[in-house]
Amino acid sequence: MMNSEQIKEAVYEWALSKNFTAPYGVLEGEHSTPKGVKYKSVTFGYARTLDVEVKIFNRNFMVVRSSQFANSATFNDFNSLMKYLETL
Repeated sequence: MMNSEQIKEAVYEWALSKNFTAPYGVLEGEHSTPKGVKYKSVTFGYARTLDVEVKIFNRNFMVVRSSQFANSATFNDFNSLMKYLETL
């Protein structure tokens, strides 16, 4: 099974391969929520048309926020996450 670091790297590589490079490139990060919960992130998009942030809390809990949709999407496995990202 993939851990959160491996998932982050896989999403990062996928975003690069899809040329989600504008305006700021594909960014990786590590953050904490206001309550102190740590998570890894990958942020990418197309200039003026799409902004996406993937938050990876652990291999069983990932959240995608996209400018294309009003609500965030939640996933509990890597394959479901990647199927969703392919729709962007």
